[in-house]
Amino acid sequence: MNAKPGSFGLLAANGLAPAVKPVRPAKPSQTVSFDKALAQTDREARRKAAAILEVLAGARKPSDAAQALGITPMRYYLLEMRAIQGLVKACEPLKLGPKVSPEREAEHLQKQVVTLERECARYAALARVAQRAVNLSPPPVRLKTATGKKTRKSKPPVRAVKLLARLKSSLQEGASAEVLEVAAPQVATVM
Repeated sequence: MNAKPGSFGLLAANGLAPAVKPVRPAKPSQTVSFDKALAQTDREARRKAAAILEVLAGARKPSDAAQALGITPMRYYLLEMRAIQGLVKACEPLKLGPKVSPEREAEHLQKQVVTLERECARYAALARVAQRAVNLSPPPVRLKTATGKKTRKSKPPVRAVKLLARLKSSLQEGASAEVLEVAAPQVATVM
């Protein structure tokens, strides 16, 4: 066997040892981008992140980390919760495709408005044709005022208001009839 020490390739080929893949070092581009990201963050934020990672790794107690950061243990737990939420949020899959910008969204909504206006006009035309087919008169057209606003017809009074007016008028008629009845017997007795 001409196997070099530490080489498992020949042994793996003979079925004597499992094949082991060599460990590859991290790509320099990944290391550089991580270092750049760290350099762009605040020093205090890096201290807090290191303390939280030490606690999560079990190297430090939460009360010790809070004391090292100069905050209360309750504040530390809130900070830890925010950090874990940020970690989970960062692990969500990225949305692919073009990003939605306000300009693009406005353009899309304007196209949708034009399409819906066209559709509305089409349905109005179909309704007019259907009304003519069954000899119905079209609904009255509301005219616009000089300011461009549509004129509104006054609403008819509510039924209760109508009934109240009728009751008042009947009370007034009844009161005048009672006056006549009361006045009539007196006149009859006087005569």
